[in-house]
Amino acid sequence: MIIEHEELSKILPHKGKMFIIGRITNANPAEWTIESETEITPDFMFYDKNAGGAPNYACFEIVAQTIAALTGLIARESAATPKMGFILSVSNLHFDFDIIKSGEKVKVRTFRDSQVENVYSVKAEIYIDDKFSGEGKITAMVAENDK
Repeated sequence: MIIEHEELSKILPHKGKMFIIGRITNANPAEWTIESETEITPDFMFYDKNAGGAPNYACFEIVAQTIAALTGLIARESAATPKMGFILSVSNLHFDFDIIKSGEKVKVRTFRDSQVENVYSVKAEIYIDDKFSGEGKITAMVAENDK
């Protein structure tokens, strides 16, 4: 399942410059897996002109938006409105790089590790131009209602 940037805007709450993931290259909501791809360009929100790219911590936001895209797809498949999510914890997140250079593509793969009601533990893998470059575990909660 490939979902381009424009269609993603319908399932993610992020708007404008804050909406940073480029597209979904693979997703299986039933298996709770998803893969996103984001190219680093000078108009990327976290782009640092002096560094010629984006700092590694930008990957945290790419991971978070990838997880949000997955929960949005799951909601869409059940004819529900996508709900707001919240990051509860981050553990063992590390990167093998400092800067993602302009023109490089960040690929994020996430896999559900466990679930208790509306709280999910998700493993994330980060690739820069298809080279494994980092990983971590994110615990997120999907809000039960919009209030």
